[in-house]
Amino acid sequence: MKKEILIVPDIHGRDFWLPALDYEGEVIFLGDYTDPYPQEGFTEEDAYQGLLKIIEFKKQNPDRVTLLIGNHELHYYNREFLAGRYNDKYAEKYKELLTCDENKNLFQICRQIDNYLIIHAGLTKGWYDLHYNEFKDLGATLEEQLNKIFFEKMYIFHEAAWEYRGGFHDAGSPLWADINEIWDEKEHFAPDIIQIVGHTQIIKPEPIIKDAVWLIDTKQLYLFKDNKIEKFIKV
Repeated sequence: MKKEILIVPDIHGRDFWLPALDYEGEVIFLGDYTDPYPQEGFTEEDAYQGLLKIIEFKKQNPDRVTLLIGNHELHYYNREFLAGRYNDKYAEKYKELLTCDENKNLFQICRQIDNYLIIHAGLTKGWYDLHYNEFKDLGATLEEQLNKIFFEKMYIFHEAAWEYRGGFHDAGSPLWADINEIWDEKEHFAPDIIQIVGHTQIIKPEPIIKDAVWLIDTKQLYLFKDNKIEKFIKV
């Protein structure tokens, strides 16, 4: 892969993503813009204002900015899909941002570039095998298929594995898969695909590059180029 892409992991109201506004190439946000961790000092108003800026950034650069959906956006689409730190005070504001006519087509589930799948939590083989027949005819590419089925069958993206995330299913969805769930699988859904994911926060400030899944949820920006990923340093 020759092109350079700036990837923004889970934000949760933080401000580390702001240099992305000055980046002139392709930018992909991995989702989870909302629901800050209280101990980090960022407020829900910080998260809300940040999401407003991100949406405007997308509108100004529709062809080079991709906004992925995380599980912390999912529960603002529909309260039935509750996750941790759901904020009742901001729920209607977030739902309006995500679903109003002018914004509803700005968000998607994944971005695929060559054999790289950039997605919030990761696509498990268990979930893929279970739902493949439901989305296989919805588009020519995996990106088209998953993005379309999200808006047709949103509820299947709330599936979380009981063994890894305390859910009620055998496999986690692309918004709920735990990184260990993917690493523990004996085989991946597609052997030639490398996934770049967030969702499972890493305490140490280094990504974990393992097999066909790269975990980069470390509260910093990454530049993806020459089939490698490195920390982005603004010049």
